[in-house]
Amino acid sequence: MWLELVYPGSTYLSPVRLWFAAYLAIGLVGSAVFGSTWLERADPFEVYSTLVGHLSVFGRTADGTLVLRSPLGNLDGVRVEPGLVGVVAVLFGSTAFDSFKDSTEWLRFTQSSSMSSTWLDFLALLFFVLVVGVTFSVATMATGVEEGVSRRSLPDRFAHSVVPIVVGYVVAHYLSYFVEVGQQTVVQLSDPLARGQDLLGTSDLQVSYWLSTHPAFLAVLKVLSVVTGHVLGVVAAHDRAIKLLPRRHQLTGQLPLLLVMVFYTVTGLYLLFGA
Repeated sequence: MWLELVYPGSTYLSPVRLWFAAYLAIGLVGSAVFGSTWLERADPFEVYSTLVGHLSVFGRTADGTLVLRSPLGNLDGVRVEPGLVGVVAVLFGSTAFDSFKDSTEWLRFTQSSSMSSTWLDFLALLFFVLVVGVTFSVATMATGVEEGVSRRSLPDRFAHSVVPIVVGYVVAHYLSYFVEVGQQTVVQLSDPLARGQDLLGTSDLQVSYWLSTHPAFLAVLKVLSVVTGHVLGVVAAHDRAIKLLPRRHQLTGQLPLLLVMVFYTVTGLYLLFGA
């Protein structure tokens, strides 16, 4: 996320080559030392795709049979591990910062400040991630627990409920980019080295900017994505609270997390349309 959102040379070929080389080297060494465990827990794309994949409608029974399943049922099966809150905080906080960094207020501040805009963006990125991580952790820990259950374990136990919010916000923020630049990518695949080739027969295709030319429809899709993600997140958190919290705290124990979820919703919509 730092390379994409902060580093000023992220679109140049040399830094991207260096990043790929470092990523490949670290991945090979990690896999050689720790095996598949490294890919499951330390590879960022594997961790991200695994989390998002738990919203799938497909699942498998104990004997391996492929079945249809509720996305929330799959989401409830996310393995609780230390660091899960950090992962969802980075995913959600960095996407929120991506919206904020293009706001008029932030651009005006970075341009008028004596500090480097790269450092300011880096500190702001950390701030957004920390806000998500700290507010979520405090909200989930502000409840009673059963005897023998560590209060410090609650944030990781509830962290799966942020995954639908992350997905909803990513769809809302990157939908038009994915559709339009995705088409451009398909066109350019036929001529990857810019030699006038047509290897896949797609070089004559035209990019459709229909979404960008219909802002009202695009805005509705964005709102629906954000709201749907937050509703699913609240339902997932509620289901986990019913299973985990003592009966006397099942209602009051959810109030702090509900307030935080509302804060995420309002902030997300503001950053999408107001920032």
